Amino acid sequence: MKKIAFLDWLVTVAGLATALLPFSVLAAPGDLYEADNSSNTILKFTPDGTKSTFASGLNRPFGLAFDGSSILFEGDAGSNTIFEITPDGTKSTFASGLSGPVGLAFDSSGNLFEADQFSGEIFEFTPDGTKSTFASGLGGPVGLAFDSSGNLFEADYDSGTIFKFAPDGTKTTFASGLSNPTGLAFDSSGNLFEADQGSGTIFIFTPFGTKSTFASGLGAPSGLAFEHAPTSTVHLANISTRALVQTGNHVLIGGFIISGTGPKKLVMRALGPTLSSFGVPGVLQNPTLELHNASGALIAFNDNWGDTPNKQQIIDANLAPPNAAEPAILATLDPGNYTAIVRGANNTTGVALVEGYDIDAGTSSKLENISTRGLVQTGANVMIAGVIVGGSGGRQEVIVRALGPTLSKFGVANALADPTLELRDINGNLIRSNDNWRSTQQAEIIATGLQPSNDAESAIVAILAPSNYTTIVRGVNSTTGVALVEVYRLN
Repeated sequence: MKKIAFLDWLVTVAGLATALLPFSVLAAPGDLYEADNSSNTILKFTPDGTKSTFASGLNRPFGLAFDGSSILFEGDAGSNTIFEITPDGTKSTFASGLSGPVGLAFDSSGNLFEADQFSGEIFEFTPDGTKSTFASGLGGPVGLAFDSSGNLFEADYDSGTIFKFAPDGTKTTFASGLSNPTGLAFDSSGNLFEADQGSGTIFIFTPFGTKSTFASGLGAPSGLAFEHAPTSTVHLANISTRALVQTGNHVLIGGFIISGTGPKKLVMRALGPTLSSFGVPGVLQNPTLELHNASGALIAFNDNWGDTPNKQQIIDANLAPPNAAEPAILATLDPGNYTAIVRGANNTTGVALVEGYDIDAGTSSKLENISTRGLVQTGANVMIAGVIVGGSGGRQEVIVRALGPTLSKFGVANALADPTLELRDINGNLIRSNDNWRSTQQAEIIATGLQPSNDAESAIVAILAPSNYTTIVRGVNSTTGVALVEVYRLN
């Protein structure tokens, strides 16, 4: 189970002076192809949702699958044929004489599996076209897809169910209650896409089984296939949290975990005076920044970033704080747990922003966890955290939590008794909100194993495309207290 990561920019959100949001947005490569049964075409969707026609003049197209040479195989249910379509659109026959070829999938050895709907069988074709029976006695098999572990997933049209066949042939139920499920396809992050023909929708199922909508309002979605997308590099790249810094237990505390086998280079910053430029009142005029290891030992300290011995590296990373009184630390850290603490010089107080940046995301070690503890007040002094989902080739499932009562168990005084949580997109639009975690998404939250220990605490599960996001923690009825905001990477 994985936690995570950091932020950088400021935009206006209704009801607040400012809210945190980062600035870079990356699209995910890997086009999605859809066999549209009502229009007898194959449609192509780019990662941003742009639609075009790839092939037309078919006869009830259903199953789609790409082989290792980027040739698209199409199950043509109306003609009981499997066609091969090259990238330039040239079509030829691979197999004929079938009985409703509606689902196709290749295994890791290059064998083609076909869901033969009206015979209730799944056939296997070797690359040279030799046919054998893999399973029989099924109830309307339609979509097929293999996951990275070699499990075969089958969309059972008649029962509204997705079944999972283990490599040894054991069959279990993965999802139920669907409306004529047809096409299935896995993206490079392990998420299962399902064409729900009865509802005209394409759904996404995460490896944990969490379901969300990818596209709706379609004519009759049936087959799905991803064109060999590059390996996913999606990750939680940056996070920041803005809160009121006081003294004692009410300073701003950020924690993170580095996993893997090698070191990772990070930049941490604490901004105060810069926030005035964005209309934030009562900013911390002279923040200091401490970095502690898992044992609590101080391993780095900075007051003014220009005093750091590696300030040129901070400049080269384009992460020099705008104000000379703001601190920054660039450190190469071994895997482990770390804590960053923001205080005011000479016990001064005010609003500050703590940030962390992963500046070598290409390494094998990962920034897995980030959480920030601070004082939640009202108005502009609620706790605001922003997250960048970076990389390409997929989406990132996360769980965001806002904890209050749990902190009391660890000796934290004045914990926020009833936190609320909001998740917003790059434009400040509300994606989802939660007060008590059991009130919404209870099953999805429990499935992650990261449900809060107190029912008054908040949690949100979401699947996020590469972009910028903001989370806001408030107290119910304008109550105040110390809270912890966390983001976990789930896949």
